[in-house]
Amino acid sequence: MNCESNTGMNPAVPVFETALRLWGGLGPCRTEEEDGVLLVSTGCAIADQNYALRTGEGDVKKMIKTAREFFASEGMPFSWWIPPGPLAGAESSLVAGEGMVYHCSPPAMALSLEGREGMPERRDLEFVICGNSSEADEWAAASLEGFGSGPEHLGAFMSFAEAMASGPSADKFRLVTLRSGRAAAGSAMVVLGGDTAGLFYFSITPPFRRQNLGSALLDFVLGEARRAGCGAMALQASPMGAPLYRGAGFADRGAFTVHLSDKSAL
Repeated sequence: MNCESNTGMNPAVPVFETALRLWGGLGPCRTEEEDGVLLVSTGCAIADQNYALRTGEGDVKKMIKTAREFFASEGMPFSWWIPPGPLAGAESSLVAGEGMVYHCSPPAMALSLEGREGMPERRDLEFVICGNSSEADEWAAASLEGFGSGPEHLGAFMSFAEAMASGPSADKFRLVTLRSGRAAAGSAMVVLGGDTAGLFYFSITPPFRRQNLGSALLDFVLGEARRAGCGAMALQASPMGAPLYRGAGFADRGAFTVHLSDKSAL
């Protein structure tokens, strides 16, 4: 089956692709683009942190074969991301037919930053923009805890974070750690690749939830995007994060569809 472009003008789609290309250029990562599919291995053996995204037209079955061969050579599970659009359902059915297991449909959201005012500053909180390896390691540990990933992934994820915080493309990333009482309570990543910033890896660790820290962290990263000259922000929302984003004014722009490489990656 051949598929045509499915992305349209949804701002969340080019932001996501930009992030993948930036991640692929990091030292610990490996990337390949062949047969119309962009593949990025972050070196972390978690399926939804290794990505396949169709960027061209053509035979999706061939793209899936290319993706499987690439990630098998990396020894990594992976996720196949389908952007919002009228052809998303057809691509999802085809991908499922090739043995890739449906995982989730995170909403794509976007928010204009024009004229937006921030919340009053909370003096009991500290926001750290990572600029060295130790700060990146703290961010990585908080992020994994926030998403419920096991400690066996920490070493690889720290390497990924360190490359963003202090590598050659560090100006494209803002890794933000929220500290409460000197403890890392939350984390977020802002990707700066154009007028629209991308928000990724946004989480609050379990001990600090239900204390309005998510709102404080979101307000800080929106301000950071504005300070970097961005006019909008886009993201893919988790079920836990979606109400927070909608409450802050983010508008739904369809939903991505995510499949995993096989059942063992669930």
